[in-house]
Amino acid sequence: MKNYLHIRSPKDVIHVPPGESAGKMKGLYFPSDLNLYIGDFNKNDPRQLETINEPGSQTFCIFAAIVSNKMTIKSKGEWAAINHHGPNTLLFCSSGSSVEIAFPGNEPFRTIALTFTLDTVRAIIDQPDVLKGINTGLPFLYLDETVPEAEGYIRKLAAAFEENGPSRFETYISLLNLLRVTLYRTFVIKERYNSSGLLKEDVEKLFAIRRILMENSHLTIKIATLSKEVGMGQSKMVKLFKQVFNRTIYQFAQKAKIIKAKDLLNSKKYSVSEVGYMVGYNNMTHFAKAFRKYYKVNPGEYLKNVLANKINT
Repeated sequence: MKNYLHIRSPKDVIHVPPGESAGKMKGLYFPSDLNLYIGDFNKNDPRQLETINEPGSQTFCIFAAIVSNKMTIKSKGEWAAINHHGPNTLLFCSSGSSVEIAFPGNEPFRTIALTFTLDTVRAIIDQPDVLKGINTGLPFLYLDETVPEAEGYIRKLAAAFEENGPSRFETYISLLNLLRVTLYRTFVIKERYNSSGLLKEDVEKLFAIRRILMENSHLTIKIATLSKEVGMGQSKMVKLFKQVFNRTIYQFAQKAKIIKAKDLLNSKKYSVSEVGYMVGYNNMTHFAKAFRKYYKVNPGEYLKNVLANKINT
């Protein structure tokens, strides 16, 4: 990358050329070809980038970005908007793949990228479905929601170069855990889909339902409305959603509300009651109970820690 940018830089640090944007990228390197790259950027104008993982690189990449406004990712020819204050989406790609990402202008954001090889995976994981899935000559690119466990690891990794950030050992453990979670969700769960006997058309409809719930977390969407929108019978939809995602539609919708609530609290722009109403709760007691169920802390305590900069947002 340093040669491509035609600039000089200290070891393991690359500065973005002036004029286009401000920022830099730093690297940390670990055993078995496992690497971490953290970027801090502030682009002068909205910018669309294409990341290409060369076919012969034999390298895999997991990417996440933390921004406070809208970022869009192009997948299967369509742009998908991601509006969040945290890493709600993970991008996982193999060599021979490419992806376009559009970042907002005049908006600071931080990115993390893990790179690794098949040797990395073989050294730490013996799950057959993972090895079967990743040991393929066909390029792949997956976009997945960031589950709370993975988000915790991402935030720790994003703080690796901060003054009070995690130690190198803690960073390494977080890297391994994020890799484990991503591989499991990508290949083990995917294998369950493939062996479930579901039609591809039905699986695509179920993922469409999940996307609708995530994008409309502030609304209470009725089963009948979802059924009509995706073109699947209500009883079949309810049954298959639970089979594929291991939770009911109601449980998934509640989770989406709480993830959105945490992002709004991280923005430091709203009070707890404002956030509760924004994600569809009229009863703040119910909101606090639901928030604590997922994050083990009341939303008031969480916001207090955010404002005191005790939580990396």
